Amino acid sequence: MTEPLDPWGMAWVHQVYRRELRLLATLVAGVADGDRDRAAVVGEHLTDITASLHEHHVGEDELLWPVLLDRAGPQADLVHRMEKQHGALHELLGEVAELTPRWRETATAADRDRLAGVVRRVSETTDEHLADEEEHVLPLIRQHITPDEWQAFELRGHASIPQEKALVFLGIGLEDATPHERAKFTGGLPPEVQQFWEGPGQQQYAQWRADLLGTA
Repeated sequence: MTEPLDPWGMAWVHQVYRRELRLLATLVAGVADGDRDRAAVVGEHLTDITASLHEHHVGEDELLWPVLLDRAGPQADLVHRMEKQHGALHELLGEVAELTPRWRETATAADRDRLAGVVRRVSETTDEHLADEEEHVLPLIRQHITPDEWQAFELRGHASIPQEKALVFLGIGLEDATPHERAKFTGGLPPEVQQFWEGPGQQQYAQWRADLLGTA
């Protein structure tokens, strides 16, 4: 008998997006007027997280929603609701992508405040969307998506992470992971990556995080 799909990674990555977007809304708002160095640090992470969220949604749009529409016809309204929510977030993420480079260049209070407001809206809208998805769509994924299809979706997500950002995304993923999530994720890493993380990797990540939070 085939074991039911366990899409544990969905809730795990959702928690990362929730936490980082809430944090970024605060960090952007807290940058002093004219502090280009600080704007560069915060703006870079903002770009990384919002780009990752966009890629996550594109993966769902292309690999999950068409399959669910085909196999879970009576629940098509749920899938269409997800598509509509993605559309609304896509517009907000487009605003972030447009405003962030300008703020990093000018670091003015006006550009900061405008960007911070959009990031707060992204955070709030993402919270609502992810809660809706977890409550109503995850059951459909467990029922209608095969393990191979789910693996293809996850591999796409992994491939979208720039190599030079791998340590950052590993660290933020493990930051408040449950023991189950940590074991599942690290168990799938190559041995040399696990060894690096247990050694200098954690120290390098801790330094990066302190720089981001302004506590270094």
